[in-house]
Amino acid sequence: KDLEDVLKLVAKNALETEVSKTAKEIMKDKIDTEVYDAYTPYSSDGKTPHYERTYKLRESVKTEMVGNDHLVLYNDRFDENEQITSENSFYHKSGRYIPSVLESGEGYEWGYERDLDEEIGARPFGKKTYEELKDGEFRKALVRGIEKQGIKVDE
Repeated sequence: KDLEDVLKLVAKNALETEVSKTAKEIMKDKIDTEVYDAYTPYSSDGKTPHYERTYKLRESVKTEMVGNDHLVLYNDRFDENEQITSENSFYHKSGRYIPSVLESGEGYEWGYERDLDEEIGARPFGKKTYEELKDGEFRKALVRGIEKQGIKVDE
């Protein structure tokens, strides 16, 4: 039982440190490539910026431990309207949840006469983050986090 408790603590520590850091870095990279690099916010003349990017989507990447063995990675970017947070979840009175617009490609509001849903489309940074973590980066980060605590992990 004592060994099991120590191993659970080591795993939790690895999740909170190395896995959390890696997951955030991957999501920020996917935001850069899937969101920012995929679309430049110009007006219909192709030259005038339609708006200035705030890069708040990158700053809104969060991780949170739920219990002792679940790490949640999410992005809490809402538009500039009011938002309310509560323990373990978030709600909003007004304002859009930006990640859902980007993931689905539906609900862009600044297009006026242009159909930006069609023009821009989906920019699935969350899905791409999940795929990279699933394809081995999660395991690599977990192993690094465990080994940094002095436990050798055989591959």
